[in-house]
Amino acid sequence: MKKYFGLVSIFILIVTILILQSLVGKQIGHLWVWIIGIGYGCAALASWFSSPGFWRKVSAAILVVLPVGFIIFIVLFATGLMGGGF
Repeated sequence: MKKYFGLVSIFILIVTILILQSLVGKQIGHLWVWIIGIGYGCAALASWFSSPGFWRKVSAAILVVLPVGFIIFIVLFATGLMGGGF
């Protein structure tokens, strides 16, 4: 079973995205932050406890790329708002 925890990690991330997409247009306040945090935390735990292999590497790569990509997006957005560029 531990062999598939990496795949479960990816599935948890997909379910988290689907839950957030189903809540678009509804007044949920800051609940979306909790949904993302719980989904990401559960996915990280599933990836951490999976046995070494292909799915663990893929899920770990996704779990690293998501926050790094988000930070890069925010920095580029802020740079664009200031009128600067690269």
